[in-house]
Amino acid sequence: MRAKVGGLEAVSVGIVVADVVARPVQGSAGRGQLELVEEILLCSGGSAASTGYALARFGISSAVIGRVGQDGFGDFLANEAARHGAQSLLIRDPQAATSATQVLVDPEGERTFIHAIGANARLTPADVPLAELRARGAKLLHLAGFFALPGMDDPEGAPAARLLAQALELGFLTSLDNVWDATGRWERIHAVLPYSDFFFPSIHDARHITGKWEPKAVAEELFALGVRQVVALKMGPEGAWVISRRGERYRLGALAVPAVDGTGAGDAFIAGFLAGWLRGRGLCECGQLGSAAGAMCVRAVGAMPGITDWAELESMAQQVPVLSGGDL
Repeated sequence: MRAKVGGLEAVSVGIVVADVVARPVQGSAGRGQLELVEEILLCSGGSAASTGYALARFGISSAVIGRVGQDGFGDFLANEAARHGAQSLLIRDPQAATSATQVLVDPEGERTFIHAIGANARLTPADVPLAELRARGAKLLHLAGFFALPGMDDPEGAPAARLLAQALELGFLTSLDNVWDATGRWERIHAVLPYSDFFFPSIHDARHITGKWEPKAVAEELFALGVRQVVALKMGPEGAWVISRRGERYRLGALAVPAVDGTGAGDAFIAGFLAGWLRGRGLCECGQLGSAAGAMCVRAVGAMPGITDWAELESMAQQVPVLSGGDL
């Protein structure tokens, strides 16, 4: 698949990672011992890349902005965008190695990560040419992996907040995804939420961000903290909640598929949801598209091999159960 050159609809900014995926890992080897696995794969990963590339596969003209090193992993990632049909706006950084993650997948598909931030740490708002992107027709700016982007962060999250505020001023829709905060300083994202039209946390992360537990209280707190339009709470095998600030809310079940690897499922959810939104679909259908994209992803090892195209996504989305609407 060749990248679409020229106009843009969506730009995904943030962490870009070379994922080295090993499965199934039993954890049987002690220190200094060897464990054999069925396969070890090199895959494109990182939430900005996974969401941007999935958007492209779903027919949305998209580009990915991030930093990679001048090394073998960087070469691999620079080639991956075109293979998935997206435009690469990756910056080759001579002063840092490409970010990489060792993904250990157990027999049930659950993952353990060993991560080196690398060049992702050097991505800053100055790397995102907002006016140029808007002039090319981009409608949506997605910031992916906030807590793993030191250059977009400070004690109060100000760089990311400034980036999204500027994007809003230029007429972009803005979208935010956080990833796990290994430091435990979850409050840093509070400053970014008022500039985010869409926020896509896992329920687990959202509980840390808000200090609330029940989905209703979590969503209400996120809107109180400033999320502008939609909160989507990703709940893994339990499905998802999608809630709008104006009071529309849907509880969606998970689509049953054989789960091989959960890597990138949350990023795929975001791509499916946003692809629907950019096509003018309603909140419930966007949630179904997101859930279907997550199910697509877990069918194969790595973030992208299970992602096919818009036609299959629409077909799968029709099978996603809507468990309830109305009040949480």
